[in-house]
Amino acid sequence: MTVSQVLAVAAGLAATGFAIDLIADGARRFRPHAAAYAAGMTMFAVATWALAAGLIWGWTDGLYRVFFLFGAIVNIPMLAVGSMFLVVGRRSGHVAFILTGAIAAMATTLTLTVPFENALPGGGIPQDIFGTEVDFGPRLFAIIGGALGGTTIILLGLVSLVRFWRKERSLVVGNVLIVAGTLAAAAGGTTVGFLDPAIVFEVSLLAAATLIWAGYRVTRAGHRARSSPLPMIVLAGPSIESPERAHAEVMIGALERAGYVVVCPARDIEDWGNVGYTPRESMAHTCRAIDRSQAVVVDLHHGYGVVAAGYAHAVGVPVLMAAPDGERIPRPLRGVATGEVYYRSVDDVVSRLAAILPPGAARSVSETGGELV
Repeated sequence: MTVSQVLAVAAGLAATGFAIDLIADGARRFRPHAAAYAAGMTMFAVATWALAAGLIWGWTDGLYRVFFLFGAIVNIPMLAVGSMFLVVGRRSGHVAFILTGAIAAMATTLTLTVPFENALPGGGIPQDIFGTEVDFGPRLFAIIGGALGGTTIILLGLVSLVRFWRKERSLVVGNVLIVAGTLAAAAGGTTVGFLDPAIVFEVSLLAAATLIWAGYRVTRAGHRARSSPLPMIVLAGPSIESPERAHAEVMIGALERAGYVVVCPARDIEDWGNVGYTPRESMAHTCRAIDRSQAVVVDLHHGYGVVAAGYAHAVGVPVLMAAPDGERIPRPLRGVATGEVYYRSVDDVVSRLAAILPPGAARSVSETGGELV
């Protein structure tokens, strides 16, 4: 086999491994962004294997059309849909999915039916088979798909870098690798001086699959690293707008000294207002944190946390209602509470929580099945 053929096979193996990795994750727990990434990388793998087959056994009409459709048009937009789900939210992800589906439907019809303007070559990578004119045909959709998909992935990667730089370094590193992989795929058609254009193209595919897969694994490893043998609790109640942040930090400190891993949405998700989430995004991240927690403490000192308490009760996570001595826990909240405490000091809350969830009674993230982001 030639160097070009070996590189194409290696790129196919990398893309296939990543696709299987994503599909296996989706089988354990469905998540829209992972499903979109799995679909995009499956398309990438199909295109890469079509390239390898064309280089080894020669190009046919059907083989080139599969290569062009999945490798030049629909794969990058589908990866962009995954980024929309992950970074922006489900509503934007669904809109992006519908738009990508419409583009894919038209592109598939055109790619499978438009006649070739130039003959397929005997070897190497075909060039300008659909002609050089950019009209309403496969070439136009390749430009649209590459430009929109690649730009979306890069911009959302930069958004993630800014948003999570201080709190989610693994997510930042993962997104940088994914952006690098996208740029590698986009640069595949660039010939560098004396290098063989075919080899440059296949190296770019191998680099793209490897870098994007590495970015995904780094992000996943970061989630695993954040798991702890200590019990994790969500402290709901403190608000980013609350002037009594000092009280919240005293409560967090007491709980952490007692042996609990504390996720306080105001601190750990919104960084006391320094991270600009919408209310919908903030609540979505809070719900994910509750999914992987062992208990929720709702501190009514500020009068917040009602929605978090209801969600925790709905998903079967124990809820401790805590109110300053002399105040009242509303009857509806008492109905969803596993325990109640009227406290004079934060130590009263720690003692009551220990009766519900001892500091050594942790369960793994795999049992709760959630992710913080």
